[in-house]
Amino acid sequence: MTGTTTTPGEPADTSLVDAARRGDLLAWERLVRRYQEPVFRVAYLIVRDSDLATSATQSTFVRAYRALPSNDGTLGLMPWLFRIAASESRQQRRESGRPRISSRPVEKIHGPHYPATSVPGLTAAVGLSPAEREVVSAAFDRLGEEDRLTIASRYLFRLSRKDAADALSIASGLLEGHLQTALRRLRTRMVDA
Repeated sequence: MTGTTTTPGEPADTSLVDAARRGDLLAWERLVRRYQEPVFRVAYLIVRDSDLATSATQSTFVRAYRALPSNDGTLGLMPWLFRIAASESRQQRRESGRPRISSRPVEKIHGPHYPATSVPGLTAAVGLSPAEREVVSAAFDRLGEEDRLTIASRYLFRLSRKDAADALSIASGLLEGHLQTALRRLRTRMVDA
């Protein structure tokens, strides 16, 4: 499974999903703990507010649990949760009355599971200085929702090309073009900063 790491000895996602389908709530709890942070991050990229992202995360897992019997396993677990989180987050944003693109500064995520950055994990692995990370994060925050999700699918969540395309509901052959366009816009925003 891409998107998260498991330590040796932990059950695979498929085993936990199968157990959860049979009504094993402890198996579902393990999956929730395993995917809570990435689902929150997907939600945050859309709603750009910690409280709304928390609510969307909870709704995502409730909806996913209810849909387990109908999930045929065609999508990997992370792309499936990514899609649900995106849908729930958009719904949360609509219900809150927030505009699709907010002009207010993006708040920083804080908490034990979320480092103090608006784009957790996006710039940390690239070897940038703190000042360079701030420029990249600020430019990323000014991107549109689709660009943020496209870039995050590959570089934040480290989904494979297939899983990223599945998560974004686009054809695999189109992902690279979408990604290159989003990265071009990111570079433009960095120059404009």
